[in-house]
Amino acid sequence: MNAVKVFLQTEPKVTVAPEQKLKIKDVASIFCTDKKIEKEILELEVHDISGKIKNDVIPALKIINVVHKYNENIDLEIMGDTEILVNIQGESSEWKLFSILKTALVCFILFLGAGLAIVNFHADVNMDKSLQIIYHMVTGEEKQKPLILLIPYSLGIGAGMTVFFNHLFQKKWKKEPSPLEVEMFMYEKNIDDYILDTTKHN
Repeated sequence: MNAVKVFLQTEPKVTVAPEQKLKIKDVASIFCTDKKIEKEILELEVHDISGKIKNDVIPALKIINVVHKYNENIDLEIMGDTEILVNIQGESSEWKLFSILKTALVCFILFLGAGLAIVNFHADVNMDKSLQIIYHMVTGEEKQKPLILLIPYSLGIGAGMTVFFNHLFQKKWKKEPSPLEVEMFMYEKNIDDYILDTTKHN
């Protein structure tokens, strides 16, 4: 009897509820010319979430073992990651009001920090003196506070940051991701790699 060819593509990360029994369809996609076998493989149980752990790892070898127990005459080809990170999330017990207050506090601290950084930068480079010199070069007059330069410059800082981060409006005018989105993606990827590595070794 000829072996049945099955292609299985694993997900790099899945989020599940506690005490959930994971089937292959929850962690991977499958293609097989025999749709009956494909449907049956998708329903095979591959992992059981138990205890109070927050993260778990499913190796691809475990999926291969489960499939071969179901049918030894299957030629299984694994594509994608060889290890699947399982993120276990229960219902949040955190109060909504507390979450809003915590977010507001973080935004306030970041606002103060960013403002302080901008003020210190302008103090270091003596921006007031620079604008006074530019105003004198253009108009021939000396002025302590050239508002005609200070006001557009201040507005330009905010507008420039908005354009740079490209994250103010839902519909973006640039197709590429913003620097903030790239940094968040790299941060989440590094966190997932760290969790995968520590969970696997523990």
